[in-house]
Amino acid sequence: MPIQIEHLSHTYLPGSPFSSVAIHDVTLDIQDGEFIGILGHTGSGKTTLAQHLNGLLRPTEGRVVVDGLDITQKGIRLLEVRKKVGLVFQYPEHQLFEETVAKDIAFGPKNMGLDKAEIAERVQEACALVGLPFDQVADRSPFELSGGQMRRVAIAGVLAMRPRVLILDEPTAGLDPAGRRSILDMIRSLHAKGGLTVIMISHNMDDIASLATRLVVMSAGKLVMTGTPREVFGQEELLKSIGLGVPQAAELTHALIAQGFDLPKDLYTLEEVRDHLLRLVGCPSAPKEDQGPGPKEVPAHA
Repeated sequence: MPIQIEHLSHTYLPGSPFSSVAIHDVTLDIQDGEFIGILGHTGSGKTTLAQHLNGLLRPTEGRVVVDGLDITQKGIRLLEVRKKVGLVFQYPEHQLFEETVAKDIAFGPKNMGLDKAEIAERVQEACALVGLPFDQVADRSPFELSGGQMRRVAIAGVLAMRPRVLILDEPTAGLDPAGRRSILDMIRSLHAKGGLTVIMISHNMDDIASLATRLVVMSAGKLVMTGTPREVFGQEELLKSIGLGVPQAAELTHALIAQGFDLPKDLYTLEEVRDHLLRLVGCPSAPKEDQGPGPKEVPAHA
């Protein structure tokens, strides 16, 4: 389900002394099945941009077209849009409120007017998708679970509506290392199953590097650059100029090159660094070079 974002701008409290431009003239296309990583510092416009994609916010200027439908037009049934585009907020477990896990996950499907059998099927399906054993958690209070499990329940509540696009805002925020890895593995699995477009907001370069097929870099409300992770992380100086860095693997690569190791400059995952180092010592399963065009830099007016 493609999404077109055309010259999108949003100003909070326009016409007031507290007026603030959050995003300005953003144009971007998102294709079926992509895993988009949106990068940027706090205040860069990442979350504001994402909240336009299911109609939670309406633009000051521009439009958003979801599956051929301009969702910024008056009279659009936003409930129908939100069935297709699910949004998981940062710290979604703070929005859990029902007395059992099953009831919390069922909240969205119930509001869709589905019958009990369909709701029950979707709850069990969503539990399976996020790796929660239904029989063990269905009747428990979500507040008895671990932080990572609570987050899975919150994500399951969105998946139970069977969206075709899933937006995740800082999905690993506040989790310990084990919880973070577990959530990232779950997100990777969801995307790998096919049929789901994932858009993940993060300021963690390593999280994004391991998951995304394309990156969108935001700064001061503007779209600065878009491209594959290799293309974007290859622009280290540009990223540093807007206060961002590169994954730890890229920093390690540069340090090894400075020590005389013959490595490509564009490695950005630890697995790549490992494989190339093995190649240097004669490992027969040497990876092929992955060369591609440079990233698309967006003109200042875009």
